[in-house]
This record gives sequence, structure tokens and C-alpha cells, in this order.
Amino acid sequence: EPSAMPSSKPSTKPSSQPSIIPTAEPSTIPSLRPSATPSSKPSADPSIQPSMAPSLQPTSLPSTIPSSVPSSQPSLSPSFRPSSLPSTEPSLMPSLLPSMMPSLEPSVMPSLQPSIIPSSYPSAEPSLRPSISPSSQPSTLPSILPSTEPSDMPSSQPSVLPSSHPSISPSSRPSLMPSLVPSVQPSNLPSSGPSSDPSAEPSGKPSLKPSLQPSLTPTLQPSAMPSAVPTLTPSDQPSFIPSSGPSLVPSYVPSSQPTFHKCFMSLDERRRRMIEELKTVSDPNTLLTPNTPQNMALKWIIEDDTYCVCPQDPKFVQRYILALFYFSTGGGTWNECNAPSNYSDPTEIALANANCTILGDGPDVTNSLTFQGTDAWLTPSYECYWGGLACRESTLCLDRIEFENDGLSGTLPFELQNLTDLHYLIVEEGTTSGTIPSEYGTFPELIILDLNFNNLTGSIPEDIYNLPFLTQLDLNDNFLNGTISSAIGNLEGLQLVQLQVNKFTGTIPETIGNIRNIFVLEVFDNQLNGTMPNIICQSQNINRSSFRLTADCGPEDNPRVECDCCTDCPSFK
Repeated sequence: EPSAMPSSKPSTKPSSQPSIIPTAEPSTIPSLRPSATPSSKPSADPSIQPSMAPSLQPTSLPSTIPSSVPSSQPSLSPSFRPSSLPSTEPSLMPSLLPSMMPSLEPSVMPSLQPSIIPSSYPSAEPSLRPSISPSSQPSTLPSILPSTEPSDMPSSQPSVLPSSHPSISPSSRPSLMPSLVPSVQPSNLPSSGPSSDPSAEPSGKPSLKPSLQPSLTPTLQPSAMPSAVPTLTPSDQPSFIPSSGPSLVPSYVPSSQPTFHKCFMSLDERRRRMIEELKTVSDPNTLLTPNTPQNMALKWIIEDDTYCVCPQDPKFVQRYILALFYFSTGGGTWNECNAPSNYSDPTEIALANANCTILGDGPDVTNSLTFQGTDAWLTPSYECYWGGLACRESTLCLDRIEFENDGLSGTLPFELQNLTDLHYLIVEEGTTSGTIPSEYGTFPELIILDLNFNNLTGSIPEDIYNLPFLTQLDLNDNFLNGTISSAIGNLEGLQLVQLQVNKFTGTIPETIGNIRNIFVLEVFDNQLNGTMPNIICQSQNINRSSFRLTADCGPEDNPRVECDCCTDCPSFK
């Protein structure tokens, strides 16, 4: 039986049962069973079984079995087995094995092995060494140092530095810097910069920019731009543009002209051919008149654009037209995405890119595969990455121009008609003035024409009513005048027509009733008169659940449109 009072000195051998009151000093040999109350000082050797309650101070050596309740302070050395619950504060040294659940706060030093579940907060500082194995789930932020092995899933954002090994699957967005080793599978989109080492196999399509070193095997198709270094083996077909240096092995077929410039011509010849090409896009006199938007775009693409396109580049005209759009709509005074003050200064380019967040990613009824970016305009990147734009992956042709409340002004250039793959032209809530170019009626695939809340004048060009796939005509809150043409009935795919808050006169044409899928027709706050055609009211009956029909049909409106089927008669006169 244990003593009622403890001995002044510990026993040489332990008692078979614990003392009712613990000894003032710990035993030399631990008890076979734990004490009901812990000692005020730790034992020299750990107990065979853990105490019922944790010690007031940590032991110098870890227990072989963890306590059922965590200690108030962490151990000096990690336990051999992880605790069932995490400590409130991190250990000074990592555990030999990871915890079953992550700590609330990161450890001062990393674990030797990764945790099964990642921590809810990142560590204050990166690990001195990357994890031996990749995490089961990707981090929300990229690692400062790459993992030794690729992750099963790509990160949501590219890493600051490339991984030493390629990922199993390509990233959804290209990396800011190329990988040190080529990917197992090529990305859907080319990288903004070339890889430091060539790929083992050529890509199916040529890169937008040349590689720093030649490929081991030539590409199936010639690149749009030449490589900085000649390839070891000549291509099956000659390049559009010659290499900057001679080939190691001569070509089987001689070049038609000698090399002077990366565009396969002298600088003067490049300028001459660019001007001749663009005379077919813009009016020649306007193109060559100083300080016109056309001339400013011409000067920029020939002299200032460090991306340095060539006149034979299939996207040369597209890049010129977008530069023209920038200068025509008050580029430089936009709220966001203005061009850098110095087109070749990396610092100015970075500052301009930081002030561009507009992404051309609005709803797409065609479900086309597109890509976009938030680079500032006129920066030396591919124009499809400029803010507010989107291009199709299959053709690299422009699919969308989308700006809302970005301070665009000036006028809309008619040259946009050359962007024949354009689906969406959306320029809203600015001070754009002038008339709607009649050339916009030649877009073969345009789906949405949205120019509302601007200062546009004149009438709706008759050619607009020839757009075969137009579903939305949104021109409200401008200063448009004239009549609504009966040719509007040709737009059989229209679903939404918003012409309110303008200066239209005349009557509402009956041909609108031929548009079977229309569910929004708003023409209030104009100078229209007469009666709402009955055939339009019948369309309202067909689409009653979603139909919205408004006009100046209130008793106080003058002139007034008689409309018994209108869903609303707003009045702002």
C-alpha cells in the first residue's frame, strides 16, 4: 500500500502503486503506473506509460506514447508518434512524421515529410528544401522554389520559377517564364517566351516567337519568325523569314533574295511594303496625313513596336487595326490599359500592365475556344493578350472587343470591318461620338453590337440590317436620329433590341413582327408616333413569360405611340 505521506527522498525502487501525494522530487526510476497527480519536476527518464494529465513543464526527452491531452507547452524535441490533436503553438523542431491534422499556425521549421492535409495558412517563410513528395492538392499560391517532382494537378497560377521537371498535364495558362525542360505534352497555347532547351519533338504548330536554341528536329511547318540560331538540320520547307545567322548546312534550294533584316528585306523595303498593304485597309490620304489616328498607328507599327511584325505576317493587318482603334478612341486617356510611356522600357511596360485589369471574357453563345489577357495596349506582346480583347485559339483571329466604362472617346474606325471573325463588338458607357460606320454591316459573323451610353449621332446605317447572325442590337442612350428602317425585319435572329433614349422619329415598322424570337423591344423616350403594330403584340402573346415591350405610350407622352400590349410606358420627357 502506498504511504499516506511521501518520503522526504525518493525510493530506490518504485512502488507497485502510485503515491496519493507525489514526492517533492522525481524518482530515479519511473513508476510502473502513472501518478494521479503529476510531479512538480519531470522525471530523469520518461515513464513507460503517459500521465493522465500533462506535465506542467515539458520533459527533456519525448514520451514513447503520446499523452491523451496535449501539453500546455511544446516539447523541446518532437515525439516519435504524432499527436491526435495539433498543438496550439508550433514546435521548435519538426516532427519525424507529419501530423494527422495540420497545425493552426505554421511551424518555425518545416517537417521532414509533408503533412497528409495541407495547413490552412502558409508558412511565414518557405521551406529550406522542397517537399520530398508533391502535395495531394495544389497550393493556391505558387511556391518560391519548385518541387523536385511534378504535381499531379497544375497550380491555379504559374510558379515564379519553372519546375525542374515538366508537369504531367499542361497548365491552363502559359508560364511567365519558360520551363528548363520541355513539357511531356505541348501546351494548347504557346509560351510568352521560348524554352531554354529545345523540345524532343517538334510542335504541331510553329511558335509565335523563335526558340533561343534550335530544335533537334525541324518543325512540321516553318515558323512565322526565324530562330535566333540556325537549326542543325534544314527544314523541309523554307521559312517565311530568313534566320539572323547563316545555317551550318546549306539549304537544298537557294533563297530568292539576300537577307538584310529579320523580315527578309531591308528596313526601307519593310516600310514600303507595310504602307502598300495598309493602303488597302485605310484611305491612303488619311494614312499618310500626320497626326491622324491611321498615321499614328502606321508610325507606331513601323518605328515603335518592339514586337516587330513583318508585312507578310498573316496577323500584321489585325495588329495595325487594333492600334488604330486605340488612337481613334482616345487611347492614352482611358481609365485602364493605356499604352506605356516608353514602348521599349521594361519598367514602363510593367507599370502599364499593372494598370490593366479588363478581361474580354464575357458570355459566349458560340462556346468557341478563346484566350485573352490583361496586358496594356501597344505593349510588345501578342495583341490578343491586350486588355478587353479575346482571340480564337484555332485561328488567332480576334473574336471580341469588350469595353465598359473605361473612358473611351473619339470615334469608331471603319477599318474594324477587316476583322471578319469578330463575334462581339461591345463599347459601352464612354463618350464615343460620330456616326456608326456603315462598313460594320459587312461583319459576316457578328452576334452582338452593343454601343449604348455614348454620344453617337446620325441614323442607323441600312447595312446594319444585313448582319446575318446578329442577336443583340443595343444602341440605347445616344443621340441617334432618323427612322427605324423596315429592313430591321431582315434580322431574323434578333432577340434583343434596345433603341430607347434617342431621337428616332416616324412609326414602328411592322416587319419587327417577323422576328419570331425577339423577347426585348424598347423604343421609349424617342419622337416616335402611330400605333404599335398588331403583329408585334402577337409576338408578345407568344413569348409572354419573358417579353418586354416599351414605348412612349403614357397619357402624358407627346408624340405618343398607341400600345395596348406594352409591358411598360416609361416617361422621362
